[in-house]
Amino acid sequence: MQSVVVSQLQPQGSADSYTSRPSLDSDVSLEEDREGVKREVENQAQQQLEKAKHKPVAFAVRTNVSYCGALDEECPVQGSAINFEAKDFLHIKEKYSNDWWIGRLVKEGGDIAFIPSPQRLEAIRLKQEQKARQSGNPAISNRRSPPPSLERPFCETLFQAEHIPPYDVVPSMRPVVLVGPSLKGYEVTDMMQKALFDFLKHRFDGRISITRVTADLSLAKRSVLNNPGKRAIIERSTTRSSIAEVQSEIERIFELAKSLQLVVLDADTINHPAQLAKTSLAPIIVYVKVSSPKVLQRLIKSRGKSQVKHLNVQMMAADKLVQCPPELFDVILDENQLEDACEHLAEYLEVYWRATHHPSHTLGSQNIMTPSTAISGMQNETPLGERGNERSPVEHDSLMQSDEASDASRKTWTASSQRSSRHLEDEYSDAYTDLYQPHRNHNSGLHSTNGHDSQDRLLERDSEHNHNERNWQRNRPWAKDSY
Repeated sequence: MQSVVVSQLQPQGSADSYTSRPSLDSDVSLEEDREGVKREVENQAQQQLEKAKHKPVAFAVRTNVSYCGALDEECPVQGSAINFEAKDFLHIKEKYSNDWWIGRLVKEGGDIAFIPSPQRLEAIRLKQEQKARQSGNPAISNRRSPPPSLERPFCETLFQAEHIPPYDVVPSMRPVVLVGPSLKGYEVTDMMQKALFDFLKHRFDGRISITRVTADLSLAKRSVLNNPGKRAIIERSTTRSSIAEVQSEIERIFELAKSLQLVVLDADTINHPAQLAKTSLAPIIVYVKVSSPKVLQRLIKSRGKSQVKHLNVQMMAADKLVQCPPELFDVILDENQLEDACEHLAEYLEVYWRATHHPSHTLGSQNIMTPSTAISGMQNETPLGERGNERSPVEHDSLMQSDEASDASRKTWTASSQRSSRHLEDEYSDAYTDLYQPHRNHNSGLHSTNGHDSQDRLLERDSEHNHNERNWQRNRPWAKDSY
């Protein structure tokens, strides 16, 4: 009897074992297929990442949030997602998918990587908000300041405020804007800035575009350009620049930056960094600083009675710049000698040039955005930044030994700028017939910048016409539309 039972149980057990094996084999096969597809997709993504190294920059963005790609498991190629902090700059090469872009962090040695798209960052933010509510901490979505920990794939600055986009589109090359030592349109400021313009034009020959901007760029706030209602109000309240003119200048600056050349703006109306803080230009603000008010007074008085009449206006503007926190400036030029200030600025721009030009990008045959003259200029010139940390990009220590010594050195600076001006006028007098207007309009932006009605009364005096005639002529060796 037992043998019959055993004989009946054995086939059933044997049948179970035979029927279960195909199921296990099919699961293993499906898993292998999925792994194979995943590897194939990752290989294709890696190939696209390599090809993107030789493609031109499509556009650039400034980040408003922080992100740690090392902890993001959904990156198309594991370990190839970017890391960035708020206020970093990114060069975008191309779109990989709805969730990912391909580009690089603008820094020296920054490699091509995958960048989360705004859509993906928004999805991550919503997912984390949902987790926070489920954990009984709904207030996390209303945090005003980010926590110090960066243990998650992205920083909680994503929760800093609602409706703040993760990225702002900015020019591919941040335009350089000079401010100080006082107001533009007056001889001391114009001569010192022109000396720097002349130096930059020759030092970065083939790699730089210097252009004058007469429109009031302070009107180019994102909230104004994107809001028709505010635009109409400003159109009625201003006579200096129309919004259409400002918009046209902004588009021209973006177009100039596409070449990945250095862009320097000779902006008539910009005398303070706050004027450009809310625009989409994200400029490099260079502060030409005279640390001693007595030295600046002497320099202004040395230019004649026409400048002395406007001494108070210039001193008030200089004082407002001195009171600014150093963080508002990218470069502070407070050297006594023109040569030292020029080398300081050149060192900063050389570092920025290398940060914006990836080696694979500059050497790639497909790069049609960067002229060959810019590449040869970069290869033939020894970068000053390789000298080490002799000077930080932003130096705040005054180098003024005494008023007398500073006065002498500043006179050397202005004298050098005058000699440079005369030399360039002789050299380029026949080559460029359509030069700038000889003098700026003093009425542009002074009241809004300094907030003193007395300045307007000063500028409306009958002596203004005589001042304009006697002022130093600001001829340039480059045409306005140099691009």
